Amino acid sequence: MRRLPVFLLIDVSESMVGDSLYQLEQGLTEIARTLRTNPYALETAHLSVIAFAGKPRTLVPLTEIAMFQPPELPIGGGTALGAALNHLMKEIDRQVVRTTPERKGDWKPLIFLMTDGHPTDDAEAAIRRWTSAYASRANLVAVSIGIWKRRMPVSPACSIRTNTRSAQPCRSRTAISS
Repeated sequence: MRRLPVFLLIDVSESMVGDSLYQLEQGLTEIARTLRTNPYALETAHLSVIAFAGKPRTLVPLTEIAMFQPPELPIGGGTALGAALNHLMKEIDRQVVRTTPERKGDWKPLIFLMTDGHPTDDAEAAIRRWTSAYASRANLVAVSIGIWKRRMPVSPACSIRTNTRSAQPCRSRTAISS
């Protein structure tokens, strides 16, 4: 059966300590609970959690939704978005089954990038690599957490603003400042 890979790329930098981190952990639990009530999601959705601060780390590899357990999110210094994107691309290459003439591969991966700040590393090379080699193979949704005054340098097809009670789709190709 074809899987729908869902990667949650989560900023766990020190600026996320407190309410933002608590809301993310609660959100992971709610995502899993909601997906478990959908028969199509139960058959296809596989979740992975990648946390990043100074260094990215896969906390949960792609796991079928029925077996998914939300991890405890660690805290670290920095917001290494470039390193996180490079790690994500390696995980996509390693875990997502591509379609071949002999078989259907996984569905197009869905990535939720959740952050509250500006990268502390040089993310330009990773962004260029993403844009040239991965943007057409995956759907990336950038989600801002908390009050976000800086612009994110990633150009997702659509960004979601979550610093208000209701998520609102953006009209531009970059995240909207509050």
